[in-house]
Amino acid sequence: MTGNIAVGVDGSPESRTAVRWAAHEAKLRQTPLHLVQAGEWPFLPGALSPYSPARSRYTDHVLRSAAEKARRRYPAMTVISDRPTSLADHALIAEANGSGAVGLMVLGSKGLTGMPGFLIGSIGMAVAGASKRPVVLVRPGTDPLTESGDIVVGLDLTESSADLLGFAFAEASCRLCTLHVVHVWAQPPDTYSLAEGTTPEAELELRTVVDKALDETLAPWQRRFPAVPVVAQAVAGVPGAELVYASAGADLLIVGRHERRAALGPRIGHVAQAVIHHAAAPVVVVLQTRRP
Repeated sequence: MTGNIAVGVDGSPESRTAVRWAAHEAKLRQTPLHLVQAGEWPFLPGALSPYSPARSRYTDHVLRSAAEKARRRYPAMTVISDRPTSLADHALIAEANGSGAVGLMVLGSKGLTGMPGFLIGSIGMAVAGASKRPVVLVRPGTDPLTESGDIVVGLDLTESSADLLGFAFAEASCRLCTLHVVHVWAQPPDTYSLAEGTTPEAELELRTVVDKALDETLAPWQRRFPAVPVVAQAVAGVPGAELVYASAGADLLIVGRHERRAALGPRIGHVAQAVIHHAAAPVVVVLQTRRP
């Protein structure tokens, strides 16, 4: 894996958790940490103007404090600070999609109600839906230093998975942990439709076919990353709910998204949205490039 670890900073508790998580990830990857100050200050009575000297002093303090804490924890780490002047979602998306060295964007997953901050759900969703790089959404209170859990990745066998599995295997290799690969098909399944009255033998045959497809999809990645332990399973159910259940106790849950554009902007898909809202583990959203 290459590229800096970029993290959005606005001084909120969620932002501080994201910075701690991002710093630990940068240490694991032996790569610089890039702090991006991107606070959203609404034009409300009594709110500071985004161009006021007080706002400038505040943002300088937020960046300086975050950088000092990261350097104290990891003295050998290179820490870069940046303070864009554009709105939060624009700044973060531009940072993720620019020609620079960003390899992973980290955001807090929840803001403080009624207070200025970029870590509000709609902005996090906008960044996750438009970023060309993987985006990690970290819940408040997440401890990046446990290193006791494994990684779960949700795999759709009907979609191109090279980007998703490439990130998942590389991350598991970096963390020296087990990778749990979960393929979920919905009930009733569109691809694997069963007629009423299907016998147990026929259902067993279906599961054998699905398990074989799963093994064949993972085989080249297991050859590329032979040191990564892999546990693969195919289950029937609702994808979002099954992935949330499977990720209980995990250090990371990884899901993919395809490039979709709606009238109101990019979308991340219902499965990614479900796990972002309900999974306790940090969630990584990876753009999957469609291949012919």
